Amino acid sequence: MCEDNNKYKFEDIRSEYASIVNYHTSLVGSRFTIAGLFVAASGFLISAIFNKDASWLMRLGISTLALWLTICLWILELRSRCLYNNVAHRGIEIEHRYWGLTGKEWYSGFFSRQYKEPPTLDDKAEEIPPRPEPDRPRLGWAKKPLPLFISKRISHSMGLYLLYAGSGVFWIIVLIISAKKAFN
Repeated sequence: MCEDNNKYKFEDIRSEYASIVNYHTSLVGSRFTIAGLFVAASGFLISAIFNKDASWLMRLGISTLALWLTICLWILELRSRCLYNNVAHRGIEIEHRYWGLTGKEWYSGFFSRQYKEPPTLDDKAEEIPPRPEPDRPRLGWAKKPLPLFISKRISHSMGLYLLYAGSGVFWIIVLIISAKKAFN
C-alpha cells in the first residue's frame, strides 16, 4: 500500500518505523535516567544543606546550584517530551497512511494504541471505533481502577513534572531561608 501513497518503498517505511521505535525507546529511557540521576544529586545536595557544620553562605550556594540544576533538567524533560511526541506522531502517520490501519483497525498500531488520538476529519470516511478510554491504573490494594477523571491526568510526564516542580519549590524555599540567614 505504501508505494501508492508516496515514493517510499515498503522496506524504507519499515526501516523508518523500526528507527522510530528505537528512538522512542531511547527517549523514554533517557527521561527516567535523567530523573534518577536528579534524585540522587538532590539527595547529595540535601545532605550537604542539612549538615550541621555548613555555613548559611554555603547553604545559599548549594541551594542556588540545586535550583539551577532543577531548572536545567526540567527544560531537558520538556524538550524530551516534545521529541517523544514528534516521534510518536510520525509512527502514527506511518501506521495509518502507509500500513493502512484505518477504520476499525485505527487503534491497532503500537503508537496509535499508546496515544489513542482520534482521526482527523479527513480520515473519517470509514467507520472508526470510538476513542478508547485512558489506561486506568489501580492502587495496589484497590480492587477497582481509579476514576476516569483522575486516570486521564496520570502519566509518566505528569510524575516527572511534579518531581521537578516540587523540587523547584523546595529549593526556592531553601534558597530564601539561606539568603535571609546568610545576610542577617
